[in-house]
Amino acid sequence: MKTNVYSIRTAALLAGALLLFSANQVLHAAEHKKEHGEQGHADMAKPSSSAAALETIHKLHAELAAQIKGKQLNSVHETCEKLTAAANALPGLSKGLPADKQKRVEGSVKNLAKALDALHDTADEGNQAGTEKRLKSVDSLLSLISAQYGAKGGDMKKSEHGH
Repeated sequence: MKTNVYSIRTAALLAGALLLFSANQVLHAAEHKKEHGEQGHADMAKPSSSAAALETIHKLHAELAAQIKGKQLNSVHETCEKLTAAANALPGLSKGLPADKQKRVEGSVKNLAKALDALHDTADEGNQAGTEKRLKSVDSLLSLISAQYGAKGGDMKKSEHGH
């Protein structure tokens, strides 16, 4: 009889430990989603044109560069998430671009998202020199993206208005 009681207690203890472990994993996943912007992008207004998206991207890039130059690495993560969201909207707003430029924008936006993720990870670690180095990669990718639109996204204005 005692063996049966010990077996039930052991099973209950294991079930409790499993429940705690599962709850911890769920909480960790929810925290990770919040940290990486799953809900953080909802407060940003969606741009209605490629020109508006580029303007937002350039403003956020200037803010990001100022944060890094000013050694405010604790605010870099959030700015990177906003910049990633704005950049991810760009290919969908750029359907009027020639096919080769559209493809270049799509590829560059994917690379930019990776570069921004690496940048905010480096900033989260408090690595000023590494963050400055990663910012140069972001700068290059943004230059490549901007070049696809000509001066201030002017190439898109004609196609977006059907002219």
